[in-house]
Amino acid sequence: METTANTEVLKEFGKRIQRCYGCFIAYHLKNMYLADDVTFFCDHCKDDTMFHFDDFSKLLDISKLKEVAEDDHHH
Repeated sequence: METTANTEVLKEFGKRIQRCYGCFIAYHLKNMYLADDVTFFCDHCKDDTMFHFDDFSKLLDISKLKEVAEDDHHH
């Protein structure tokens, strides 16, 4: 059950919009790559040292995400 809830939170988190630090075009986080200095890059501007959303989202403490905090305020 918790895994399903976590998956839904990460799915919603992935819909956030972020500008690429390389080309400044806005993308959904789920389509971006995270650099070591916590900047985000699109598929066209990334390099081999960066982590795709699917990889870095597994390491997130989802209890700290806005999507979880907002949900808690509704109860």
